[in-house]
Amino acid sequence: MQQAEAQHRVEKSRVQMVRGYAETLECRRIFLLGYFGEDLPSPCGNCDTCSDGIAYEEFTREHRDDAPATFAIDARVKHTKWGAGVVMRVEDDRITVFFDDEGYKVLSVEAVQQNRLLTLLPA
Repeated sequence: MQQAEAQHRVEKSRVQMVRGYAETLECRRIFLLGYFGEDLPSPCGNCDTCSDGIAYEEFTREHRDDAPATFAIDARVKHTKWGAGVVMRVEDDRITVFFDDEGYKVLSVEAVQQNRLLTLLPA
């Protein structure tokens, strides 16, 4: 029963990530590569949000010099409630982690830092 519930949570989180892709204002290629744990250093220039100019505004806003340091992409982490996971995406104000038994969770960087919600696991 617990395994079925965990699978349901993971599937539900995947649907939420697809919704995030559909609603994003940033470069869709950056978003999609982030889903798979890859990093694209700048907007692609080829997707609809790049063509509209929206992606460049979002990219500039998210990559300010005063952005807080956070966990690296692909870092293994542990959450106090959700257990072990891997960092899939890091943004200015949020971090996306895929937890083994919970699926994707988007966390506030501020909350993670203030409440020490994540700890790094050895590689």
